Amino acid sequence: MGEEEKAKGYKMSKKKDFIWRSQPPLNSDKAKMLSYIQNEKLHPFQDKTAMIITALNAYYMALALYGEGSHSHETLELIFLDSVKAIANHLQCVSISIKVDEHAVTDVLCTVFGGLETRKTQKDTPLNFDISLPTLNIDEQFEDSNLQAWNLAGMTTDSETFD
Repeated sequence: MGEEEKAKGYKMSKKKDFIWRSQPPLNSDKAKMLSYIQNEKLHPFQDKTAMIITALNAYYMALALYGEGSHSHETLELIFLDSVKAIANHLQCVSISIKVDEHAVTDVLCTVFGGLETRKTQKDTPLNFDISLPTLNIDEQFEDSNLQAWNLAGMTTDSETFD
């Protein structure tokens, strides 16, 4: 925008420019992952930028805002718990898609957070009641676990450039 346009009252919006380029070997797993992200036919509800930003938000947002230092502990905790929920929903989606037993995923998470002993005790203890739930179609479960469901409320970016 030139000085003349600024003088006419046009407001320039400031945006963070982030440029990233990756060129993994064509037949590598990383190249396959990036091709998956670029293929909107496989995930029609989110474009590549939304997918990347959603993943980055879940993985790094709480730490980035903590490092910046201007957010309260309560706000950071809520952002972190949103991230945990997003990651958990994504794990469920992947688990259903590639048919990994949810108990194996739970065991890994409990091991990381130190709750595996309690979980194994609970799993080995028979319950005195029976709850029968209808079995859902795997496609219906996948629909409930799509990437759109793990969008992080309140976590946005000012600008993205991923071309």
